[in-house]
Amino acid sequence: MANLVRWSPLSDLMSLHSAMDRLFGDTFGAGMSTGRTVAAVGTGYLPLDVYQTDKDWVIRAAVPGVDPSAVEVTFDGGTITISGEITAPENSHPENFWLRENFYGKFRRRVTLPEEARAEQSKAQFQNGLLTITVPKAEPAGAKSVKIPVSAEAKPVDSATRP
Repeated sequence: MANLVRWSPLSDLMSLHSAMDRLFGDTFGAGMSTGRTVAAVGTGYLPLDVYQTDKDWVIRAAVPGVDPSAVEVTFDGGTITISGEITAPENSHPENFWLRENFYGKFRRRVTLPEEARAEQSKAQFQNGLLTITVPKAEPAGAKSVKIPVSAEAKPVDSATRP
């Protein structure tokens, strides 16, 4: 005998809601619940790779066709902001496109690093349409090893001077 499953319009609606969240999250970079703070802000979406090495955080952004002087990178309180504009070719008209997948317009992305970093030693390189930002990690406060000198002879404590 087959099991009967009762149809629920609410479950179909929730399934549609989840599918729409995934669609918009993949397309516009919003709605990601990974626990990481990477935000797409503004009108455009700039895809990023963010990874770490032993000593650095590395952020890579593909910005093809953009003049390096038109890209601005700032570091403020552990958050890196990349902004700029990708301009469409002069002779392109939207009505003439058969397929258009490239983004044109202003973009801005923010990445909050999960640990302290040395902003003043950060570097940004632009090569072949790829922006690579390298941010050195700060050393943890408790990671330093300090040698404490030990005296060979302790002075006796005078009982008269004790409180």
